[in-house]
Amino acid sequence: MDLNHEVETALAAFCQDSHIGRDEAIQRILRDWLVREGFLFSGEEGIPPHKLNASNDD
Repeated sequence: MDLNHEVETALAAFCQDSHIGRDEAIQRILRDWLVREGFLFSGEEGIPPHKLNASNDD
């Protein structure tokens, strides 16, 4: 997958900080986004942070 220079630089920094390879980094970033946006079930219970509001406070 070809990404622009800015994204490749950020991805390389993430890989280095996380001590993981490029493919693993892309999978983690994509999975986190998919879970956060509600396209993938995380396996955790509760309301995703971006969907919290005063109406669902308990």
